[in-house]
Amino acid sequence: MGRIPDEIISKVIEYNDIVDVISDYINLKKVGRSYVGVCPFHNDRGPSLSVSPDKQLFHCFGCGAAGNVIGFIMKIKNLEFKDAVLYLAERADINIDLNDKKDENTKYKERLYKANLEAARFFYKNLKASKVAVNYLLSRGIDYKIINRFGLGFSLNEWNSLLKYLKKLGFKDEEIISAGLVINSDKGIYDRFRNRIMFPIFDIKGRVIGFGGRVIDDSKPKYLNTSETLIFEKGKNLYGLNYVIKNKSANSIIIVEGYMDCIKLHQHGLENVVASLGTALTLEQAKLLKRYVNDIYICYDSDAAGQAATLRGLEILESVGLNVKVINIPQGKDPDEYVNNYGIEEFKKLIDEAIYITDYRILKAREGKNLKNQFDKIQYVNQVINILSKLKDDVLIHHYSEQLSNETGIALSVIIEKINKSRTLSIEKNNNPNLRNNIKGNIYNLIPAYKKAEALILAILLYNDNSISNIISKISPDDFITDVYKDLARDIYSKLLKGESININKDEYMAKYQNSEDISDIARVFAYDINSLNLSNSDDTIISDAIKTIKRYSIEEKINHLKNEIKNCEKENNIQKSIDLMQRLVALQKELEHI
Repeated sequence: MGRIPDEIISKVIEYNDIVDVISDYINLKKVGRSYVGVCPFHNDRGPSLSVSPDKQLFHCFGCGAAGNVIGFIMKIKNLEFKDAVLYLAERADINIDLNDKKDENTKYKERLYKANLEAARFFYKNLKASKVAVNYLLSRGIDYKIINRFGLGFSLNEWNSLLKYLKKLGFKDEEIISAGLVINSDKGIYDRFRNRIMFPIFDIKGRVIGFGGRVIDDSKPKYLNTSETLIFEKGKNLYGLNYVIKNKSANSIIIVEGYMDCIKLHQHGLENVVASLGTALTLEQAKLLKRYVNDIYICYDSDAAGQAATLRGLEILESVGLNVKVINIPQGKDPDEYVNNYGIEEFKKLIDEAIYITDYRILKAREGKNLKNQFDKIQYVNQVINILSKLKDDVLIHHYSEQLSNETGIALSVIIEKINKSRTLSIEKNNNPNLRNNIKGNIYNLIPAYKKAEALILAILLYNDNSISNIISKISPDDFITDVYKDLARDIYSKLLKGESININKDEYMAKYQNSEDISDIARVFAYDINSLNLSNSDDTIISDAIKTIKRYSIEEKINHLKNEIKNCEKENNIQKSIDLMQRLVALQKELEHI
């Protein structure tokens, strides 16, 4: 699908009241003509989030997040612009007919979805007819209700039963191969899955995109998955997530390794469980989880491979801002085995006893070490110091440092000193503009002063006619730094030069942008409450200060750029150009002094 038409976007915004939508995620309280609530985008002690039903915009005074209803859904669900529009369209029961826009690739994908759906029906019928397969599932403690709910099936111990079935339904060999249901070899085409319990894998829209198959005997491999196809990428999907997201009350998700682990826990009433399809957790899967919850429990097998996967998964889940705890299963078992042996209530106790990621990392660092051995103790202390140096919360650092000191007998002051040194080295190593991308919380979200000033000046131009002449005499569109603000300034100045009124339709203008940051920047202008500034009393001071902030930053950027150019000229021994640049640099420095 190409760009969504503007009229559809406008309709989606019109039919999704921003107060109603945001109220689905946080509690809002009416204050005057606006609503306020605790911002979900930073650690708000708030309430800092303001929602204007008149302007249909939100703005956080803590972290600077801003936007319309589409921008809010993009941020809260971690969606691209198009997906956020489609989500809101579905919410408002707006039908976006894409049939006339479907390209050949889309039509081909639909054939693959259909082939997988028919394969699921075929496997399901086979299971119902196979006492051996049904008895196997019953012996594993899986009941009929869960068999039906998850659409479990059985692949016959034949070479081409599925192939023949799908061809009878009109599917071509090429389509069946592309769907990952058969294997094409020198000896011909044959079924990929034979004599296996079949687990249909659904995407979040409930479409069958692939399968996992488990043997019912001792043959190898024990598990076999659909190969990657146009519609199935293991690293971008999670088994069982389509069921979890239907449960609106779920505020956390448990991640397990296997299909059996997942369906067994669902059977016992834990309906917030997904499986990572037997692969190492990926960044795409973590982002997918972040759309729906903030809290994650990771519950991988307690063998060495499972624990290694847990440690890898923790970093990925942390990187997208999820709160993570680890469920420890004792005695080398997986969740399925543990529930079979000890019951679901004992498993629920393990959930209650789940530990935070820092505790888990320290626990893993401690394993296999004898703290009476000097080498083991030093190694353990250094590993824990490395773990603690990455924490942002000083209170937590002190808590764990005391714990480490008591455990090892090493002075607390020594541990704190080493942590501080490690943190300093880490900051120096990462001292670059991209460092802010790794920082969470309020610091990351602070809006630069020049951006605030740009938004203020543009808002005054839009909403306060009395200040227009004052502003345009002091600043030009080219003085603006942020691209979207520069564009808006040019549009406003263009209207003024033509003698037109500054009448810019907020929704139409914002529809030009599909990047989350751009939407947030533009929304910050339209969301400004100009009345709160009392411009009639302090017009010149507010405007002058804002313009000075913008110009100062703009000149500082030019100065830094010139300094870099001069360095390059000196390296190349280009004396004349270096002199010219120095003259421009001096002029800019004088200009900066007079602002």
